[in-house]
Amino acid sequence: MKPITAVVLGAGSRGSIYAGYAKAHPDALQIVAVAEPRADRRTMLAQELNIPHCFESWQELLAKPRMADCAFVCTLDDDHIGPAIRAMELGYHVLLEKPMSNNEAQCRQIVDAANRTGRTLAVCHVLRYTPFYMTLKNLIDQGRIGEVTTINQIENVGYW
Repeated sequence: MKPITAVVLGAGSRGSIYAGYAKAHPDALQIVAVAEPRADRRTMLAQELNIPHCFESWQELLAKPRMADCAFVCTLDDDHIGPAIRAMELGYHVLLEKPMSNNEAQCRQIVDAANRTGRTLAVCHVLRYTPFYMTLKNLIDQGRIGEVTTINQIENVGYW
C-alpha cells in the first residue's frame, strides 16, 4: 500500500510534530511540500524529511494544482480559515490544528466548505490521549477524586 501524501501549511511546533510522523513512518506518510514564512523553519523541516517542494506562504502553495492527498493546516490561529477552505476546494482532505478559528462564523464557513466539497475535515485535539490526561480520566472513572461536577481546563499557548 502506498503512503498517504500530505502538504504542511505552517512548520512551527505543531506542523513539525505532525510532519515528524512521516519520518518515523515513511511507509505510511510522505510529506511532499511545506509552506512556512520563516526560512529557518521551512529549511529545517525540508532537510529533515527530504521535502521536495518549499513555499514561503500557504497562498503560494495552494496556488498550485493539488499535489497530495491531504493538507495539515498549522498556521497561526487567526489564519486557519483561508488555507483550510482553499485546500478543501482544491481537493485536499484537511487536518486542521485547533482552534478551527477564534470566530464562530469562520468555524461555520470551514464546516460548510467541508460539506460542500465532500472533503474530510479533522480538527486536532492532540492532548486528549496523552498519559497525564489518560491518568486523570482513569482517576475520575475509578471515583478516586469524588464526583466531578465541572471541569475548567485552559491551555496557555504562548510565544515561549
